[in-house]
This record gives sequence, C-alpha cells and structure tokens, in this order.
Amino acid sequence: MTRALLVGCVLCAFTTLAGDPRSEAAAADLLRKRLANEDPQARAMLDAVKGKDIVVVAGSMDHIEQVLAAAKLPFTMIQPAQVATTELSSSMILMVNCPGVMPADSLRRVERFVRAGGLLYTTDWALKNVVEQVFPNTIKHNGQSTGNEVVPVLVDEKSDNLMSQMLLRKGSEPQWWLEGSSYPIQVLDGKRVKVLAHSKVLGEKYGSSPIVVRFPYEDGEVIHVVSHFVRQMATTGPAVAAKDAKIDGLTAAQAADFAASGAATATIGDVESSYAFQRMTTNVVTTKQKKNAELDRAYNFTSGVAVPLRAQPAAAAPPVGTNKAGAKVKVLERRDGQARVRNEFGDEGWVDEKSLIAR
Repeated sequence: MTRALLVGCVLCAFTTLAGDPRSEAAAADLLRKRLANEDPQARAMLDAVKGKDIVVVAGSMDHIEQVLAAAKLPFTMIQPAQVATTELSSSMILMVNCPGVMPADSLRRVERFVRAGGLLYTTDWALKNVVEQVFPNTIKHNGQSTGNEVVPVLVDEKSDNLMSQMLLRKGSEPQWWLEGSSYPIQVLDGKRVKVLAHSKVLGEKYGSSPIVVRFPYEDGEVIHVVSHFVRQMATTGPAVAAKDAKIDGLTAAQAADFAASGAATATIGDVESSYAFQRMTTNVVTTKQKKNAELDRAYNFTSGVAVPLRAQPAAAAPPVGTNKAGAKVKVLERRDGQARVRNEFGDEGWVDEKSLIAR
C-alpha cells in the first residue's frame, strides 16, 4: 500500500499519474470542454487559480496532487510537520492526503485555519488522524476496514454545488475505488453533517454507506471522502471505449475532437470514475472561490500596523498573539472601546477599537 511521497514546494501541477493516465487525461479533457459549455464562469475561476490558493499536505497512501495535476490546477505541496508554520489564510483550501498523520501543533493550526473560514479537504485515514482529532463529535471511523474493490456510488445531493455535474452520461453512476483498509464514515451529528454521496454496497458490507460528507465549522468547512482519489483498479462493466459512448454536454465538434484523442480509448467506466473525482475537486475549488466573497464581507476590518491580540479587553491584559499589519479582521464582540477579533489566519484576541480600519 505504500507509495512514493511527492515532495516539493510550489508545483505547477505536471505530475506523473500513478493511476490510469489515459482515463485521467480523458476526464481532464472532457472536464474543460464541458465547463466551457455549461459554466464558463467556473472555467474562468479555475484558470485564475494560483499555486498559493490550494495547499496539499503530502501523504504516503493517497495523492490528491495527481488529480489536481490532471485537472491542470496549480498547488503548493508541504509536509505534515510544515502545516504548523505555513501561513494558511481563510481564502485557501487545505487538502490532506491519507494517512494524515501530523504533529499536535499542526493539528491545532488546522483548527484555526478552518475556524477563520478555510476549507479542509481530507481523504481516508485522515478521518481518524485529523478530523476526529480536530472536530470531535461530527464524524468518525466506524471501526471497519474495506477490501480492495470498486463500488458504485449514488449522488444524494445532485443540486449541491460540490456534487453538481458529476456524471458524463444520464443515468450512470460513478464508481469509487476502495483501497484495502479504507475507513468507512460514521456520522455522529446528523444535523450538522450532510451526506453528499453514498454506496449501498459499502453500507451492506461494512456498516456505513457515506462516501462524501461535508460539515461547517465556525466560518469554514470540512469535506471528507472515503478512500483515495488516485484509482488503482479498473472499474467494472462493459469495456466500451469512451470515444464510442454517448457523453452528455459536448458539442458535435467537441465530441469529434475528443474521439480523435488517444486518451479516448480508455473505457467509459474508468473515464467516468476519473471524471467524478476531478469534477468534485474542481467544484470544491470554484465553490470556495465564491465563498471567499462572503468572507471578505465578514472580515471587513484591518489595521495599518501590527497590533497585539490580548487575552482580555484591557490594555494591561497579557498578549496571546499578534494581528499583523494588513490582515483581514472580523469583529466578534465589542466592549468598552475594545473589540474581540478573529483574523484571516484564525488568531483571536482583544484590540483597541481605534486600531481597526474599515476595509
């Protein structure tokens, strides 16, 4: 199960795929073609993504960075121990590969990041190693472990912005690869946690059916998926080449261009599986960019110079941190000329109201 770790700093997302290169390439081609027709605004958002917008935490068992690479989305790659010292702001997406093992100070940094509005995206064993540790009483590992298999997935919330346009053909179902020892999700808080996709097979065999879940936390959000994004097994079903399948959302010219590509010889099942992962990931990116406009309105103050963050609303109170010059700030509470604030990095404390400047 161990695979080579990808290490580095800012990557422009041209990584060799460890899964199925043809289906990933075909899915990426179809993704851009369909976005051009169905949602030009979303395509423009993807084209505007910078490497600093998406931070990927390296893992030995999954490689979200390869899905980003296939979708031609730039990102920054860091190691688990670097999470604590990386400047993570509320506008970013933090993607944590399985297994998600990281030091305690990195876990604390994850909590502050999401609290301030950041989006956390985790896979498989990060359920136990990150989500359970940082966000207890939301979701947990149900104690079972899956086999190495591919299962059909049903999208529960087709209207949900994260799960929209997941299918290439009407009536089809994406297939999800479960690596041996993947962790099924048990939902603990049914009011907060929304199940976006599930698998009947997963539920029947391993006691919990959720595949993709999301829940809010303060100003941010957590999204978790079962298993890994880089599929290592072929899907089941007829071995029909994607070029011979009826794919929705393409113009006649686009369909002909796709059929002429070498990647179109991949089976439609494999391409649909790769497409589902890529589409959901790009949906996460565009959804976050839209959410950032709301955060800008909420974090509507700043300061011209660095200001100490104090434990209490008094000038003599001990400092608990610093709000650096120019950081976006949200006012949480006001008292006697003092304001309790949270900045875009998740730091909180009291400051003199006079130090705040409306943005």
